[in-house]
Amino acid sequence: MADRRARIIRRRCINGRWTEAARIIIKNLTFGFNANNIFNDFSLDLSGANPVFILGPSGCGKTTLLRLMAGLLSPRSGTIDADGKKNAVSFVFQEARLLPYLNILQNVTLPIVKLLGRAEAEKRALFFLRESALSEYASAYPAKLSGGQRQRASIARAWAYPSPVILMDEPFQSLDIPLRIQLMDSVRRLLLAENRFVIAVTHDPREAIYLGKRIIMLGKSSDGSSAITFDESFEDSGADEPANVERNFVSESTILLEKRLVAGLQAASKIPPRNFPCEVSR
Repeated sequence: MADRRARIIRRRCINGRWTEAARIIIKNLTFGFNANNIFNDFSLDLSGANPVFILGPSGCGKTTLLRLMAGLLSPRSGTIDADGKKNAVSFVFQEARLLPYLNILQNVTLPIVKLLGRAEAEKRALFFLRESALSEYASAYPAKLSGGQRQRASIARAWAYPSPVILMDEPFQSLDIPLRIQLMDSVRRLLLAENRFVIAVTHDPREAIYLGKRIIMLGKSSDGSSAITFDESFEDSGADEPANVERNFVSESTILLEKRLVAGLQAASKIPPRNFPCEVSR
């Protein structure tokens, strides 16, 4: 039997009662792996617009920040608050990280069996496998699935765990463009099926434009630590807006947004513009 706290966690998440209020507040965060700080007195309020995409060049601290939010790393100073809730975060890694000796249903069920009980855990796992177009592979083992299917199973596993916040660490990076779009569409379907507060990191502006309602860019401050260089929210307001359901990549507003993001990445990476084209094929 799931204990009372687990039932409350499950009920609030399934009913969507955590999503609108879900937030992560970072205050005066300092962290580094050696004498040099990656983050120095860093603060960020992650709430409101959903999903949030954190963009930046390699080495800017994107994944480190996500791991700090997840509690996988501990800051030297400062606080990271997920509204004081336990079991508040589910994590999608860059690799699928499925257990090869368990089938896909067992992989998705494993993290939630103790929390929900086996019968309800399997029911919930099957629901998200269906939403991820993987129900026919429930009894298959990871070795029988393609890379995109394994990553969809990993994302389904994250959604199956009843947490108000899902952290995604560049989950599309190892896929070619058609598979990447399919996987991002799968995330959009999952958000419609059970809305969660999603914070994702990427180095690709188009991923941020395609899914993000708020885009944050990390760069470097004068002392070499990470700092926010771009932070804007986008509402769905019509067919020509970058955050609309269609994600019209050839609209003027989307092209302008991509140019701004690429220019920010160029500045952060110190890459000359001619080496980082941003034009969209019409």
